[in-house]
Amino acid sequence: MQNKIILYYLAILIGSQLKIGLLYIAFVAYVFLLRLTSGQKPKWSAIQIQFFMILIIGITLSVIYVTFNTAAYRDMESMIFSNRKFLIEITFAIALYEYLRYQSMDYIIKMLFVAIVLNAVAGTVQLGMHFPQRIWMLFPEPSAAGYFYLFVFFILLSKMNKPKTYNIVSKYFMILGLAIGSKAQIILLFIVGILKYFTPLKIFAYIVTLGVIISIFKEQLMGIDVIKYNLMVLDLYLDKGLAGLRIDNGVWGTYVTRVSAIQGALICMLEHPFGIGFGSFNSWFPENMVHAGFSSPETDKILDGIYYASPKSNLLNFFVSTGIFGIGFYIYWFKQFFAIRKEQEYLFQSFIILSLASTFIELNPMYAYFMFLFILKEKEEKKKSKY
Repeated sequence: MQNKIILYYLAILIGSQLKIGLLYIAFVAYVFLLRLTSGQKPKWSAIQIQFFMILIIGITLSVIYVTFNTAAYRDMESMIFSNRKFLIEITFAIALYEYLRYQSMDYIIKMLFVAIVLNAVAGTVQLGMHFPQRIWMLFPEPSAAGYFYLFVFFILLSKMNKPKTYNIVSKYFMILGLAIGSKAQIILLFIVGILKYFTPLKIFAYIVTLGVIISIFKEQLMGIDVIKYNLMVLDLYLDKGLAGLRIDNGVWGTYVTRVSAIQGALICMLEHPFGIGFGSFNSWFPENMVHAGFSSPETDKILDGIYYASPKSNLLNFFVSTGIFGIGFYIYWFKQFFAIRKEQEYLFQSFIILSLASTFIELNPMYAYFMFLFILKEKEEKKKSKY
């Protein structure tokens, strides 16, 4: 009974975006209390140690950044809140691994099944009530729902073929998820699909085919508003850099915010290769990007210190915060999943698409999602060792 309650509890935490820290803290406390009262000597796995090191590195670098950048003192409150956020997220991911490592693969898949059922119900209601608007399921906005959709897509495709109910619900969720309407969602699925069937000859054939289609339908394609707009933005950016991205040039505010944040993150990483710690980007960005020339209602308030500055990317935020240490961990993780790409293809595909989604989206709990893949990896390895 207790395990069943925790199953539903985790399904909600994994499959939604609840900004209620106490829910995550309660689970962390429960897991570690469980371990302390079990009488067994705690034995940390390699991935748990790595996540703990990331936490220590990020917090330590925040302290160092504030110590050597006096202008950051005025941002102390937001930095404390940001460090608290990562403390909760990463300890939750560690506790998630600790709890699920002792559960069966069936238990883990059932937990994920409950999460997609809840999202499928919410999405169906939203589709009926708000059609043709984009759906957002149990998340604050469609892009966050698209992030979750990408995270679970290949897991569902591989692990939810049986029983029949799982198969039907997972396929329905995959179709329903297209109503999220995220361009990045479709593009990233296409990219990973190409990777799945990657050979130099096939890639060359794709490029040639795409080139032929574009050349034949060039005039029609150039007449589509969304293509015209994106080409206009690209032309402005190539010609003037960030200074061309201004709302008075007809560029959407969301474009200005995202592109300036990503470019700022890359500049910050070059300037601070060892990282600046959790939350420090909010101090760095206004001080270092104020003369770049971009402008929109949101970015103007970010530069004035009214709105919070972030890289608008989970992965870039990780790299900016922890520098070469975090990049080193990520490369190590990539090598681990690359090594099993033939035996457990769905895990490699999930790792790649989660990495790509994390490059463009920042709302979802990236650390918990990555940890979930490591849990599945361990379960698959244990199952393989039995045969």
